[in-house]
Amino acid sequence: MAILAGDGLLTLAFETIGASPVAAERRVAMLTEIATAAGTVNGMVGGQVADIESEGRKVGPEILEYIHRSKTAALIRASITAGALSAGAADEDVKRLRRFGETIGWAFQVTDDILDVEESSAALGKTAGKDLAQQKATYPAVYGLEKSHEIAKELATKAIDELQPYRQRAERLRSIAEFLVLRRT
Repeated sequence: MAILAGDGLLTLAFETIGASPVAAERRVAMLTEIATAAGTVNGMVGGQVADIESEGRKVGPEILEYIHRSKTAALIRASITAGALSAGAADEDVKRLRRFGETIGWAFQVTDDILDVEESSAALGKTAGKDLAQQKATYPAVYGLEKSHEIAKELATKAIDELQPYRQRAERLRSIAEFLVLRRT
């Protein structure tokens, strides 16, 4: 049922974008962005395959980065980019917001790895320690907690820096970015 629900939701995203009252070339760009993020090479499917194949194995920083950038980061990147395209953003703004989305998505996933180690199941709303139990490729497993915190903060700072040209207009995105990395339940 979970796989069917995921298939249904992804298909609904394509349907919704295809029917949106946006110029045809922007709809195509939005559909391409979502398809790429969900896809097999640098998208969710590819990242999930690498994640599953890495269980129980020692992975290096390159594989870990690939997994994290291809899963959650790709989906967050796509949602931010699709929003920019839908709103009629200029090409340079679309590129800047794409970089913001990917970087904050990556920071989110690093933070999620950290929280799996540091928080309780009650606080997380899911089973804490599951990554370690499944021997998943995580930032704390590769870098340790202290370095993982540094990486998450560096990524968040880099993402937020992409928003500088927008000043107050980007306050909501800035707040979301800060929440994603600094969150504690």
